[in-house]
Amino acid sequence: MCGIVSICYGSDNASLGAEATELLKRLEYRGYDSTGGAFVDGAGEIRLLKKVGAPSRVCSAIGIDRERGARFIGQVRWATYGAVTDVNSQPHHVTCRLPFVGAHNGNISNTDSLKGWLTDLGHRVVSDNDGEMITHVAEAFYADNLEAPAEALEAGRRAAAALPAPPPDGALLLMDAARRADARAEGSYAAAFCDPRVPGVVAVKSGSSLYAGIGSDAHGPFVLVSSDLTSVLSKTRMLIPLSEGEGIWFTDREYAVFPLAGPLALSAPKPRRSKLNVRDTGLRPPFKYFMDQEIASSAENLDAILRYYFQDPATEALHQAFEARLDLGKAVLAKAAALNEAPDAEALREGFDRLLDDPALGELRAAVKPHREALGVGEPFTSEERGLLGDLARLAPGAAEDLALFDRLFVWKKQRRVSGLLQELAKAMREAKGRIFLVASGTSYHAALVGAYFFNNLAGVAVFPANPGTFRSMYLNTLEPGDLLVGITQSGETKDLVDIFQDVRARVPALRRVALVNNENSRIPQELSEFYLPLLCGPEIAVAATKSFLNQIAVLYALAASFSMNERRVVEQLRAARDLVERTLAGCGEAVEAAARRLHLEPSLHILGTGLIGLAREGALKIREVVLNHAEGYDAAEFKHGPNTILGKNTLFSIADLAGLLDAYEARRDGSPFPGGIDVLRANPDLVESHFSNYPLLFVCPRDERDVRITISQIHTHKIRGADILLIAEADPDLALAVAGRPMGDDRYQSLYLEVPPAPDPNLFVFAATLLLQRLAFRMSVLKMEYLDQLRVADHGVHPDSPKNVSKSITVD
Repeated sequence: MCGIVSICYGSDNASLGAEATELLKRLEYRGYDSTGGAFVDGAGEIRLLKKVGAPSRVCSAIGIDRERGARFIGQVRWATYGAVTDVNSQPHHVTCRLPFVGAHNGNISNTDSLKGWLTDLGHRVVSDNDGEMITHVAEAFYADNLEAPAEALEAGRRAAAALPAPPPDGALLLMDAARRADARAEGSYAAAFCDPRVPGVVAVKSGSSLYAGIGSDAHGPFVLVSSDLTSVLSKTRMLIPLSEGEGIWFTDREYAVFPLAGPLALSAPKPRRSKLNVRDTGLRPPFKYFMDQEIASSAENLDAILRYYFQDPATEALHQAFEARLDLGKAVLAKAAALNEAPDAEALREGFDRLLDDPALGELRAAVKPHREALGVGEPFTSEERGLLGDLARLAPGAAEDLALFDRLFVWKKQRRVSGLLQELAKAMREAKGRIFLVASGTSYHAALVGAYFFNNLAGVAVFPANPGTFRSMYLNTLEPGDLLVGITQSGETKDLVDIFQDVRARVPALRRVALVNNENSRIPQELSEFYLPLLCGPEIAVAATKSFLNQIAVLYALAASFSMNERRVVEQLRAARDLVERTLAGCGEAVEAAARRLHLEPSLHILGTGLIGLAREGALKIREVVLNHAEGYDAAEFKHGPNTILGKNTLFSIADLAGLLDAYEARRDGSPFPGGIDVLRANPDLVESHFSNYPLLFVCPRDERDVRITISQIHTHKIRGADILLIAEADPDLALAVAGRPMGDDRYQSLYLEVPPAPDPNLFVFAATLLLQRLAFRMSVLKMEYLDQLRVADHGVHPDSPKNVSKSITVD
């Protein structure tokens, strides 16, 4: 929900605008309604540039990429408070009591009351944007501090005594103002503020993501903050620890972290090397779009589930050796992990050399010597510390065996924790005395629906999937201590789900709360859950979730299967799912392309899941998100109870229909002036009549005798009423006959059978069908985008990575 970024250099930098542009572009997936940047030069002059539009278009158009300066605060907006206009764009430069710049992401829910309060104080509020409100509020408290600084300065200087060098007085007053503004504001947000006359920038993390990093480049040292980790990693691997409810003041090389509430304390925590590298979040050849790349990574993401949730027979003896020397292994790991604090390559090499000579490592080498083959010397690193290990490999190419040992140690450490948590959640589900709720939003909610399908089929256990609104309206007041809440989320900061976790904790403290989450450092896993299971699919850049959905259903499958299968059998099934995904991706291209070309200009379609309502809804959501065509997911048998009125003659016409209508009219026009649209249609009723077309229905049918029978019945029921039929299923001769048979008298009928490879467990069909639906939405998006571009349709918003109106993480109500 929006994104902010700020960077400070020590002096004016002629390339600051180019740096800012690259940082803003990395935030584009978080917001592209408008883009803006405020530049502050060494003389304290402010230059503000902002405009409606995405960074990829706006930065060059308004000259952001050509600006210079020492400090920068930028924002990309996903509009909530205030229309999509230039004046509502951020940052905001206010001058009511002093020159002041600010920007935020998230939402300030008491914006309306703040606007009245600020107006009464004499502030000139020019927009409806909540970012302007929080900027004015911070300005107001900061101006108060400047007029009466004694109390704030005394507290700030006392708190700064522990720092190597205290911040300047102005920075202390600005930090206090940020704390007071946060107390006055209501909502979830992150923000950055700057007084051009005082060194540095103050940023706060109050319910929304914010990351900080420190580094050096060709222009000198810098510190930066951003809503997006990948934008920080594009500049540095060294991250400054920043927790929820904290703020940070920073210059080019100094920083101080402070709490937003409670007694003031200042600290300068040591930077740590990120486990991720910007290479992990970049677009790799031959891919042109992140959505395509992320779908293609599905098999390797399932590898991560297998690696960390279960024991691998190939490394089992090695892990047993680690367990036998548990204290020794943990000691060596702690020393290896401490290398993340090395500020530069020289310090990293020196620390590594000391570690190689450490007696504890020598003991561990001897203990695992019988299992050397399991180390995989020379193979690619697979642990979360592969970035650190890759740096060490470049610095010390002769240490391959020790680096392989460290890689296996890091995998072992996380595997023993994650596999234990999987067993703990499975146990909690078995022992739950009440109901089990799977609560999630959007794509994650659809994963919960698929999870309920797995639990019904594999465990014989009822779970209750609900989105936050449904949960609140149907279940919140009925909760008992024996119930179990499992939240499912990619980002870990979805506002709707955060609120549910907080409400449940307040109402029924004894009720257990668990999360399945991809972003392990976010609010839900770190603050609101008893424990969490990681999704392990890495950062997801495209707005539409794909790989996170697949890993969500993989974890839910593992949980459900554990009720009826031993671990060896669960692993066999997940490996079969991984193989199925790989075969589907390799073999589905031609059929998906044919379906995409048939559907990409259809203004509406229904996806009908036989027993798979969650998958049908998710497939439809993907099409709505990235193609911007209406699509609805429905239960196949339920479709006949009303929605089937869409079949046959309807008034849904596409751009292609419009072009055909114009061609038909032009062919019969006698040269007379165009008489007006409705009159032409009245005079030529066959023009409309000839453009009615069959309505597309895409069935998704698992390999179940009853489901196949129902699907065949529904196909026959609907195609005679004016439907074209597409089907995703395993090979089945009866289904094929039902799809291909042309209704008598309907020469327009079209059909397509998208066949998926057979699966050993019928439940695994979900994995193959998921990949087909995701690839279909992606190809439809690209084809429609190219079509609209050729028509020169401005701002059509169709894009597979960043479609209009949607945001990766929704942090507002």
